[in-house]
Amino acid sequence: MTRTIEQTLDEIERFFERAAQVDGIKTSGSNVLAPESDDAIDALAKDFQLEIPDDVRRFWRRGLKYKDLSLKGEDRPAFAGFDWYSLEYLARDLPDDRKLAEEYEPDTPERRLLESGIPLSYSPPQIVWAPRGGIVHFSTSNDFHGPFIDSFAQFLEHWLETGCFSSHAITRWFLKVRHLVPGCIPPSENLWIKYYEDVFASYA
Repeated sequence: MTRTIEQTLDEIERFFERAAQVDGIKTSGSNVLAPESDDAIDALAKDFQLEIPDDVRRFWRRGLKYKDLSLKGEDRPAFAGFDWYSLEYLARDLPDDRKLAEEYEPDTPERRLLESGIPLSYSPPQIVWAPRGGIVHFSTSNDFHGPFIDSFAQFLEHWLETGCFSSHAITRWFLKVRHLVPGCIPPSENLWIKYYEDVFASYA
């Protein structure tokens, strides 16, 4: 099944509403990424000399309603939901990212990402669109790993199929919510699961 990014976002919103009702899942609040206009997106692109891919533009144009979800207990917490950047806060923080790039040696992947990448979520590790394509899960506190998936639309599809997992015990989280996901991508083929288990084995 091939979805548009808008259809994937519809499914993500439905997932958050249903998952918040599951016994043992806690929600600490509801969030809204408000839809943005083409003029606002174009202004951001011009101000920061960004080449914004079509799927990112469509994500911002549509917006998203989501929740902060968690599963705690047995010293194995799990969390779902990223704090997606609005254009206002992205414009506020991008100058700091560009300045931080100067702390890295020229032509290193970290410097290139900080110089021209597009952070899509706020709290580290961040979901970042890489300047040469693909999605990077980035924090200055962690070892650098290159893109693990080709596009933001593809990331959203794989993220949805994990139950919109964001951090810590991915296996424990998925077992709790697997009945709520579409089931179009088997866990063995899910690139977000594979990346997270490879990089954060002690959490997964």
